[in-house]
This record gives sequence, C-alpha cells and structure tokens, in this order.
Amino acid sequence: MTEIVNEQMEKEKHIRGLGAMILSRTLDKKIITAQRQGRVGFYTPTMGQEAAQVGLSMALDKDDLIYEYYRDVPMMLHRGVPIEIILNQVFGNRDDLAKGRQMPSHLVARDYNFMSVPSPVATNLPLAVGTAYAKVYRKEKGIVVASFGDGSTSTPDFHAAMNMAAVFNLPILFFCENNGWAISTPVEKQTKTEIWKKADAYGMVGMKADGNNLVEMYKTAQQAVEHVRSGKGPVLLEARCYRMGPHSTSDDPTKYQTDIVLDGSEKDPIVVSQNALKAIGLVNDQLIEKVRAESQRIVNEKFDQQEKIPPPDPETIFQDVYAKETWILREEREEIL
Repeated sequence: MTEIVNEQMEKEKHIRGLGAMILSRTLDKKIITAQRQGRVGFYTPTMGQEAAQVGLSMALDKDDLIYEYYRDVPMMLHRGVPIEIILNQVFGNRDDLAKGRQMPSHLVARDYNFMSVPSPVATNLPLAVGTAYAKVYRKEKGIVVASFGDGSTSTPDFHAAMNMAAVFNLPILFFCENNGWAISTPVEKQTKTEIWKKADAYGMVGMKADGNNLVEMYKTAQQAVEHVRSGKGPVLLEARCYRMGPHSTSDDPTKYQTDIVLDGSEKDPIVVSQNALKAIGLVNDQLIEKVRAESQRIVNEKFDQQEKIPPPDPETIFQDVYAKETWILREEREEIL
C-alpha cells in the first residue's frame, strides 16, 4: 500500500512539475510580446531553463530558502509564487512588493522564501552563505539554495562564497544554471574546465545534471539536496541547459549565436521532458493539451488584471529609507508632493 501511495505522489509531482514549466513558458511569451508592444519596459526571458529549475524545485522543502537570480521564474511558479507577484514586479505597479524600485525581472517573494534579486551577478552568493551560517547558528530547519548563471563563476564573489561554505561545512546548494552564455560571452571563453569540477578546489562535492530533462534533473537534484540536508556539506550542482531566447529584451542573440534552440524543437526542454514523461507513462497528449490551454487562460487573465493596476503613489519613494524621517527627506517630500 505504501509503495502505491508513494508511486502516486511521485506521478503527481512530475505532472505538477511539467505544468509549472508550461505555465512559465506561456508567461514568458506573453511578457516578451507585451515588451515588443511597449507595454512592458524590460524583461529577461527564462525559456530553455525550465526543466533545470523545476527539477531542482521538486527536490526542495518549504523551509528551504532561495537566493535566486533574475531568470528563475519557473522555480518561483513551481514553489507557489502567484503570477500576480511576478507581473506586479515586471510592471512596477502599485502592488509591486518592491514598490517599483527594482529593475524588471529582479524579483522578490519573501513569503515564499525567495529573496530579492540583486543586479550585479553573483552578489547573491555571499548573502546566501551568510544565511546558511545563520541557519546553523540558530539551529533552523531547511537548507539554502543560491542560483546563478555560468558567467557568475568568473567573479570573486563566487570563489569567496564557495570557500566560506566549504570551510564552515554550511547547508547550502550552489546551483549553476549553465546555459552556455554570459550575455554574449560563450562559456568556453570564461573557463577552461567544467564548472561542477571547480568544487574540488574547495573540498566540496560537485555534480553535473541534464538540465534539459525534467526526469533526469530531478534524480540528480535529489542526490544533491540530500547530501546538503544530511549535514555532509555544501554542493555545487551544475545543470546544463539552453538559453533559448536573448539575454534580455534589449539583446539580439543573432549577432553572436548561430545555433539557437527553437520553441517546440527536439532540443526544447519542454519537449524533451514531455517525451521522457510519456515514456514512463506519466502523461499523454490529452493531458498536455489540457495543461497548455489552462496555462494560456490563466496567463491572459492575470496579465490583463495586473496591467490595469496604476503605478506606485509618489509618497512611497520616501518610505523605507530611514527608521525615522530626516529633515532632508521631509523637505524633499514637501517640495515634490
């Protein structure tokens, strides 16, 4: 009986994971189209990295904290972050948790254990390490995940964070989403060795995962998460994936990329994951079409709702600056308002 229950739970987990991937892709396309129409100012697409993120998310618990980077929408959706929170930040409207102060795609969802995204790459890594240290000190549950792109591994913050995490044996998973590009710089021009192997230099475990296949990604992520959660130390997990679109809506990848993975092609991680799930009998075409239709309905409905929300009140620019208002702020507010 227990085996049947566990089998059903795993089936539902994989179906939900695929659903999050499809929902994220649908949202991605909607936002990119809106940006081209002048309805959104800027966006960093997540297409091609859905399986890597969701596969890891499937292995995490609710108590785990994520220091994400600007391309982690699929992971946020899978972990229950409402689409409204994501859209409000992209629009920078009145309901945006960051009050319109952050660049679009620099998301935060504190109630769902997602920390704020900083603009300089890899600066989230030392913050994540500090949080992992605090968790040990306070004897709190859960591990910390720090996600980043391959370009971040060329920064001092990456090395400092890895070293401290290893020295103090901290409960942190370094999650490198290697899409092969740091904007327009290919990974082979950044490093001479595979990224996961860099873990050896710090005395921690390194793992490599197929970030294009949800089933395989989940298997590897389970091993990595269990290692960290059991107190055996930090892990550097490299997920190989594709960046199917531009670095951002301000970028033209055709200027430097010749092998672009197209939506719906055989290399598309959603297609790869669908085929893998079909092969083990977890999904069929009817279910996939139902998920696609529902995702389109939800995205269209939520996008139209959140787009109508007005920008933040000018008064908010004076909030959260100091604990007590200074005379300079008071004078500025009186002058502007």
